Amino acid sequence: MAKNINQPVAYPIFTFRWLAIHGLAVPTVFFLGGITANAIHSKIN
Repeated sequence: MAKNINQPVAYPIFTFRWLAIHGLAVPTVFFLGGITANAIHSKIN
C-alpha cells in the first residue's frame, strides 16, 4: 500500500527567510509609522 501523502509536515518557524522578511519589515513599519505620526503632528500644529 502507498503511504498517505497528505501527512502534515512540521516546518520550522524561524527560517532564514522568516528572519530576513521580519528583519526588514519590522523596522520599515516602525519607520513608516514615525513618518506618518510626524506628518499628522506637523499638520495639527
